[in-house]
Order: sequence, then structure tokens, then C-alpha cells
Amino acid sequence: MTGSDQARVAYELSLLTSLGEAVDTLLEAFFRHPDHLRHIVGTVRLGKDIPWVLAACDGGTLDATGLVVGGAWNGKRWDFDAGFTLFTCERMPAGEFVEMAPGKGRVRVQGTLPGTGPLRPDMKALQAEIARATARWSRRADLVQEWLLETGAREDAAFPQTFVELRFAADCYRGLVIGGEKDREGRWDYGGIVTLFLPDGRIVDLDAAQADMVEELVYGRHADLSR
Repeated sequence: MTGSDQARVAYELSLLTSLGEAVDTLLEAFFRHPDHLRHIVGTVRLGKDIPWVLAACDGGTLDATGLVVGGAWNGKRWDFDAGFTLFTCERMPAGEFVEMAPGKGRVRVQGTLPGTGPLRPDMKALQAEIARATARWSRRADLVQEWLLETGAREDAAFPQTFVELRFAADCYRGLVIGGEKDREGRWDYGGIVTLFLPDGRIVDLDAAQADMVEELVYGRHADLSR
């Protein structure tokens, strides 16, 4: 085994022992790179329902390890025989995008980081979800009565008006907030448990503090609160 081969094996072993750290480092560099938006637009599901894949490539265009950020996705995995785009920081600390030629060299998947889940529907679909949730909630006399008791039957709060999305890794929940704590300004506090009424009629209690993302999609001037 040559010195360069030994170095390659040592590097790949270091990735296997600290896979999460390696992926996080590459992701930070990727999102700082001025050309990252072009690749996000080119593969809009990347990091959503297409996971981040760390791949080691040798014997082809370039011997390198990095994140696959473009190519042919067959619904379950990348088709490496069709060629793909690799983002790597091995030659440049700031990172670079390398087009890997189809059918050349060997590709080994080192690990996979799940994305945040499916893309959010467009506004028309979201409005339909809100309408379904509100209609089903209004048919629940027990929930309506409980809501009116808590809000004092105010005309401006006759029904739940906050429609929120919470993501936990690949799991996504969207629904009307019907329970939880509020802050001093009367807004829902996402530092603890919130109760959602989902468009299909289910009621779920979720620990918003553990969510990867919280975003209010509808709440008047408070819309689009996110973290």
C-alpha cells in the first residue's frame, strides 16, 4: 500500500469514527459557499426528502470524499452510474463542486444524514389544509366549548387562528394550535408542549422545544415565525 493509499484509508477511517462531525463540517461549508443556491435550486428536494449522502470516490475524475449534491435520484438512492456532483473540501478549505463523470471510478457511501422531510405544499394546498382542519375542529362541540371558555368567547378569537408547522428530523406536523402556554404578549410559547389539531382530525401533543424547526404559517402579522 502506497503512502497516499494509507493516507486515504486513515482519512476514511476518521470519517467513519466521526461521521456526524464530518457531515456537519461539509454542510457548514456548503451553505457558506457562494454557489450553493444554484445546487439547491437544481435539486430542490435536497436535504428535504433526499438525504445528505457522504460518498468516497476514487479512480475516476477525482479521488475525494464529500457530499452528493446533484445527480440522478431514483427515489431511494443516487444513481452513481449516471454521474453526479460532489461537494468536497479536500483540496480547498472553502469547498468546491466537482462533476463526477458517469461510470468511472468507484463510489462508496460512507453514511447518510436524513433530511428534514417532504417539501411544504404550495399556498393553495396549505389553504386547503387549514380549511379542512378548521371545518373538522368546528364539528367537535367539546373542543369548541373548551376553546370558548379559555378565550372568553371573544369575537376576535372565536376559533383557532394559528396554523403551525413543526419538524422533527424527517417527521413533519402541520395543524391548528389549540393548546399550550402563551407568552406575555399572548403568543403561543414554543418552548414546551403544544397541542395541534391536524387536518385529518387527529390531536397530537408535541414538545416544540425539541423540534428542528417551528414555523407559524398563518397568524396575521405574526405569520412566518421560525427558528
